[in-house]
Amino acid sequence: MSAPMHCINHPDRETLLRCGKCGQPICTECAIRHPVGLRCPQCARLKKVPTYDVPAPFYLRALAAGLGSSVICGVIVQILPLFVPIFFLSFFAALIAGGIIAKAISRVTSYKRGRGLQIVAGISVVVGYVVGTILVTTFMFGVGALLMVPVSLLNLYYWIYPAVAVAVAVSRLR
Repeated sequence: MSAPMHCINHPDRETLLRCGKCGQPICTECAIRHPVGLRCPQCARLKKVPTYDVPAPFYLRALAAGLGSSVICGVIVQILPLFVPIFFLSFFAALIAGGIIAKAISRVTSYKRGRGLQIVAGISVVVGYVVGTILVTTFMFGVGALLMVPVSLLNLYYWIYPAVAVAVAVSRLR
């Protein structure tokens, strides 16, 4: 009878398994299911999917594109009710704006996706909408009207657009 084998990564564990490629002994914790059998972590070569592997500079690009497109959409959404007085217009505008913001982020990051870009999209939508509100309020009513902006932030109706736009943008970057 041969001597018991020990896992190459955990020498204190006895095992009967071997890697299907290199033949090294591996324990059940190290074994990775592969289409051709069990492999050790070195032979399985687990890598991130390239679509979800986002380099750090891409986050700056995403933030710039997200904030730029979000401020433009925020300004349009603030001005739109002056021309088309429909009560729930911000809901429908948010569906379109969320898609536009996600598309802008996606394009500048070479169509990358992932949780980090979803967070950037969410932050961009909220910050861009608040900045758009400040710009429109300042342009239409002057600098003194900036005192009214904190009051409008307490209005529940004000948050319909950012909530829907964040949901759309995040779902598109999933």
